[in-house]
Amino acid sequence: MMSLRPQYFVLISFALFAIGCSSSNNQPNSPSEPECGIERWHVKILTDPETKNIDWSAMSTTIAEQNTFPKISVSEDTGRMAFEEQAVTLTCTIAAFKKEDDHDIHLVLIDSSADSMIAEIPSTSCAEVAASAYASQFDAASQWVSQHLGTPGTDFRHTNARATITGVLFQDFDHGQTGHAKNYREIHPVTKIE
Repeated sequence: MMSLRPQYFVLISFALFAIGCSSSNNQPNSPSEPECGIERWHVKILTDPETKNIDWSAMSTTIAEQNTFPKISVSEDTGRMAFEEQAVTLTCTIAAFKKEDDHDIHLVLIDSSADSMIAEIPSTSCAEVAASAYASQFDAASQWVSQHLGTPGTDFRHTNARATITGVLFQDFDHGQTGHAKNYREIHPVTKIE
C-alpha cells in the first residue's frame, strides 16, 4: 500500500483552505462586496438605511447651482450625507449617454453655459437594484432613454435632447468619469425623466 508523504497533506489542506476562503468572501449580497456596483453602491441604488430620510418633494435646482458647492471628499464606505437626503429636479440638455460596466445608464447633462453634471439610472438587471423599492422608477427612466434617445451602448452616443431630470443628489469622487461636475456631484439615482 502506498503512503502519502506529509508534504502532500500540507498541500491538500492548504488547497481546501484556499477554496473555502474564496467562496466565503464572495457573498453577492454582502454590504462590503455588493453584487453589481462599487463606490458607495447602496447609497446609489437607495438600499442604504438612510434612504428613509430622503425628502421626496423634489427641490428645483440647476446644473450651475450644483457646481457651486464645495467638493466633499468621500470614500467607498461613506454613508449618505445630509444633502444626499434631498430629491431634486432640473431642466437640462442630455449631451451624451452610455451603458456603464455595472449596466447603469450614464447621462452627461449640460446647461446653456456649458456647465456639466452626471446623472445615472441604476439597472434592474442587477438583483440588488431589482430588489430596491424604487426599481419601477429606475425602469421607467431607462425606458424613457431607450424611447427618446436610443438603446445605450458601451460607447458614448451624443445627443442634444432637452429633458427634466428628477432624482437624488449624490457625492462622487474622481475616477475618470466623463461629464462630471466641478465638485463631482451627481444625480444618482435618476428616478424620473420627462
